[in-house]
Amino acid sequence: MTKITLRTPLAILAGLMVLLSARTSISGDHKAPNFVLEDLNGKKFELEKNLDETPIFISFWATWCKPCIKELDQMKKVQKELEDKKFQIIAIDEDGPRTLSKVKSFVKSRGWKFPVLLDKNKKVYRKYQVVGLPYSLILDKNGTIIFSHSTYRPGDEKIVKKKILELISEQEKSSEKKEKEKK
Repeated sequence: MTKITLRTPLAILAGLMVLLSARTSISGDHKAPNFVLEDLNGKKFELEKNLDETPIFISFWATWCKPCIKELDQMKKVQKELEDKKFQIIAIDEDGPRTLSKVKSFVKSRGWKFPVLLDKNKKVYRKYQVVGLPYSLILDKNGTIIFSHSTYRPGDEKIVKKKILELISEQEKSSEKKEKEKK
């Protein structure tokens, strides 16, 4: 008979962590899959119709996920810091049926001003191959995924802010170049 020691559960846990962190990502010059979801007021939101001249930060989150809340609170600050710059934040809620009714009041209590979309049947979650929450993406103006990140640690928002500013700078240079070519 095999003897189970403390090492066995730890080895299993370590193996699971490696598998989760080594998952296949859809980032890296891949077009973000389109989706249509309702916001907290029942209004339809389609990703492709919201692509414009700005980067988009997308976060998959849930009310019970403490790192998700920390990330979105930090992104609220980034949004305020960059209010003169153009970029979008979209939060896609992954709460289940038991907590879904609390999302609207929760968002209001946090003071989040960005669109919060409800992925009630987890179709978008599966389409984007999300394994755990929070899961964040940055899309360029064309909807290309240029960055993806699982989990949240304090300081991650600085990385995201830097990437957003780089995209904004590239887009501004591109716009200036187009203006010069018109003249």
